[in-house]
Amino acid sequence: MDGLSFAAMSSAPLFHLAFPVVDLEATEHWYVQGLGCRRGRRSAEALVLELGGHQLVAHLEPDGPQQQKGIYPRHFGLVFASAGELEALEQQARARGLRLGGTPRLRFAGTALEHRSLFLIDPSGNWLEFKHYSNPEAITGLEDHHLVGDQKSTG
Repeated sequence: MDGLSFAAMSSAPLFHLAFPVVDLEATEHWYVQGLGCRRGRRSAEALVLELGGHQLVAHLEPDGPQQQKGIYPRHFGLVFASAGELEALEQQARARGLRLGGTPRLRFAGTALEHRSLFLIDPSGNWLEFKHYSNPEAITGLEDHHLVGDQKSTG
């Protein structure tokens, strides 16, 4: 195979995600004091954050992102290696008063795709999903399964 193969890279690349926010102060407070992200650079229009070793960039969009009624079409987050990490985040989110996007739950119970999900909603209405899979292969594998997400549910 010619070209770049992400699977063959000697070290995992970092993920970068840029997303719209309506208030940089509220965003910084929510992500740093609430969620526990590390703050990076900041300008009048953008804020760099570290989430689980990855780069997020919040871009000021005063009119805000299109508001969603649930998790679709746009959300982002982390997949935890252990159920304990997910439980600790849920406890932290509740203790710090972060807005939950529904009740944390077990999705696809009893299948190879089984995972626990916790949804949080930031001050700009961006949805974040944090999850843990019972079967680690389900994170990016199991291509013979055809379920991806719920049927456009709200969380």
